[in-house]
Amino acid sequence: MRKSAFFLAFALMMLCTAQVFSQAKKTQDKETTVKGEVVDVSCYLAHGKNGTGDGHKSCAQACAQAGGPLGILTTDGKLYVSVMPDDHKNGPNQMLIDHLAATVTATGLVRAKNGVRGIMITKVEAAGAPKEEEKK
Repeated sequence: MRKSAFFLAFALMMLCTAQVFSQAKKTQDKETTVKGEVVDVSCYLAHGKNGTGDGHKSCAQACAQAGGPLGILTTDGKLYVSVMPDDHKNGPNQMLIDHLAATVTATGLVRAKNGVRGIMITKVEAAGAPKEEEKK
């Protein structure tokens, strides 16, 4: 009986510890807004500036439709790769594909590791687009 009580107490302690660490990880994610051009990541990495802009839009569309990753390239040269939402309801390109080669403002959770920046986008709009309140 003592061993069962000890085991139960130990299991409960481990479960609580796991919950605490899980919550700590969630608070490390930071919602951020970034502004930049929507680019096909593969083309940008292969061709640099020549893999961006309206002149490369049709290639970027073909790559994105084939499953190539999209991202947001800021004016200071930072690339944020669109990543899969935690709920797995939509693919990472869904919110960006209609904005290829355009400048957007995107809000989402930014995660970075070893120099790679990912953004789990929750909202995106064309840069300079009027806000909902201003449209009325």
